[in-house]
Amino acid sequence: MKQAVVLIGMNGYGEHYLDALLKREDITFAGIVEIHPEKSRLLEQVKQRGIPIFSTLDVFYQNNQADLAIIATPIHLHTEQAIFTLRHGSNVLCEKPIFADMRDQMKWEQAISESGKWAAIGFNWSFTAPILELKEDIRKGLYGKPQQMKTVVLWPRDEAYFTRSSWSGKLMTPDGRQIRDSVANNAAAHFIHNMLFVLGHELQETARVKRLEAELYRANDIETFDTCAIRLQTDSGCELLFYGSHATATEQGPQFLYTFEKGYIVYDCNLDQGIITAYTKDGQEKIYGNPQANHLDKLDYCIAALTDGRDIPCTYETALGHAAIIEALHQNISAGERFPEEAIKQTAGKLQTVINLEQTMNACFMSGKLPYELQIPWSKPAKQADVILPIQKRSV
Repeated sequence: MKQAVVLIGMNGYGEHYLDALLKREDITFAGIVEIHPEKSRLLEQVKQRGIPIFSTLDVFYQNNQADLAIIATPIHLHTEQAIFTLRHGSNVLCEKPIFADMRDQMKWEQAISESGKWAAIGFNWSFTAPILELKEDIRKGLYGKPQQMKTVVLWPRDEAYFTRSSWSGKLMTPDGRQIRDSVANNAAAHFIHNMLFVLGHELQETARVKRLEAELYRANDIETFDTCAIRLQTDSGCELLFYGSHATATEQGPQFLYTFEKGYIVYDCNLDQGIITAYTKDGQEKIYGNPQANHLDKLDYCIAALTDGRDIPCTYETALGHAAIIEALHQNISAGERFPEEAIKQTAGKLQTVINLEQTMNACFMSGKLPYELQIPWSKPAKQADVILPIQKRSV
């Protein structure tokens, strides 16, 4: 029997899900929930297939059911929609981040407990074979104790990116719901989460971060930040460093270097087809593959789980580590220092860039320092914050 799937949000990132679902023959496409279907380039295909479109979740569930609800809507809608679908008997695949307000945690926990369903959070890499194999090897102690992990992601985004919706780059909605859309909580969130994920002692666990220090900046006219340098300290003493920006002139990354007692692990999507490779001090080498090969591995994984009952690697609890970091940033650190006007250059394509920012971020990455520690002229001292995260329990 085919599993029934409903897609909530067919525009933006939801269009990637829609394109993939239209090509599948192993599911029943029960429907789509979307308030602006006319904006989708795939609308005609949806009509030709006879897939019904509903304006609200309530209307869909009045006469329909779904084994899996895929939520690809703005951040501030995730909690409300996930809880609604769980309470109507659907398992959930919700896009990252899980939410932008840690007060939502109890709502998710209660809905999952009462429904007996699972909720997967779509951090792409957590569902890929290379990352799952790497995590297992780290768990088994193949590389010894983690010492330092650092990641850099420089993804230029122009004015159209920040004006594409009413919530892009915003802190909250007019009615007070948290959004906190930023380079760290949206496009590059996967790669902060991945450092936490691979250090988790169990499949669905992440490393616990106890404290952070961060420098947050913005070149674009947004409420949050488009550039960040963040240092995280785990309770086991491992240092995690993340450098991300949408204000560079050129694209780079994701790129990481994970250092352990017995070796190191490297990845650079711009080199060697983006293959994760581990090198041990005794001369061994292990190749894991490319976690970027298919950003919808999470969809394949969740549909398979409906049939074979496999454990979901990234559940709502797994995603709380990243959410707690974002909470700590916004509760304790200003939304983002404006780069000096003399440091900002606007290109013909309405891309706001910071002069020599690529070189600065790479210097930080190589040295394991924050910009202020390298005495970069526009930098400000990092601000510190405790990260509060409840003890994780193994999810259903």
